[in-house]
Amino acid sequence: MKQTAFAGTNARIRVFESNLLKDDQFERMLQSPNFDEALTVLKDTPYRNDVEQLRETKDYDALLVKELQRMYAELFSISPEPALVELFSLRYSYHNLKVLLKEKVTGNDFSEMLIPIGKEPLSTLRQAVETGKSEDLDQEYLISIQEVLTDHEEYKNPQSIDIILDRRYFTHLKQLAKKINDPQVMDLITLYIDLNNLSTLARAIKQKRTSNFLTTILSSSGSIPKEELVSLGSESLEDAGRKLAEGKYRAIIMASIRSDNQELSPIKIDLATDDAFMEKMKAAKLEVFGPMPLLAYIYAKENEVKNLRLILVGKENNLPIEEVRERMRINYGS
Repeated sequence: MKQTAFAGTNARIRVFESNLLKDDQFERMLQSPNFDEALTVLKDTPYRNDVEQLRETKDYDALLVKELQRMYAELFSISPEPALVELFSLRYSYHNLKVLLKEKVTGNDFSEMLIPIGKEPLSTLRQAVETGKSEDLDQEYLISIQEVLTDHEEYKNPQSIDIILDRRYFTHLKQLAKKINDPQVMDLITLYIDLNNLSTLARAIKQKRTSNFLTTILSSSGSIPKEELVSLGSESLEDAGRKLAEGKYRAIIMASIRSDNQELSPIKIDLATDDAFMEKMKAAKLEVFGPMPLLAYIYAKENEVKNLRLILVGKENNLPIEEVRERMRINYGS
């Protein structure tokens, strides 16, 4: 894949970036006294056409999903390598696989939980789940589907669907990165998998999960050996944090340790992960060629949507400003 292949795409990405919400717009929303006043701030943004409808329905989830759906469709159409866009849309496809497989094994209708985002149409995923075959899907999807169905046939445990597909998602993600064959992309995906493994480990320790559970749920696609992570599962959150701080992600681990009890915090890991990613993405602003500006824009838009949802949920439920602010991600559009 030639780096210059992205020159035209990246020029369009710069235009898209100019429409991202700015720090001061988020701050004005945060400082607004109520939900309606927060929406008023959006009248000066690309969301302006939806403000009045939101005042009536307060269905901001539907609006934000629609905005992401629009973005992904556009980027799939302009990217010289669609697999790049799929790196970010894949999690929606795996969410939809979870929903469709739960429908299949339980006989219930969960269609309202489906999210119309992803490279593969929902109809294609549904057919593959029903038949176990597809001429249109990548083989990784079919492997994931078959693993779930084989496990359910033996154990009849619908809860295993989430565990299996969470792990398979990271395997599929790593395969996509290999297909793209770009060192920066591979480094980014490896970082993502490693940090998700660390978050999963911290939650498992907090919940006193077994080594067998960790072996099942942790991904083997990162740079930290799974055996090393599993062995930490028997440690306290304080001891695990101290030992992990001796490794390659020291800065992120140190930022994720609570000051009151020195325990590793899963919530802080998630925030530190997002912040570390955003800093990497901000550096992509300086690149003219290559795939990173495209990935940076997707990540920035996803974070914009997360922050908007947090603020609107906070205003609708009268949550304290600082409680909302501490959960917000760094803004790329500042």
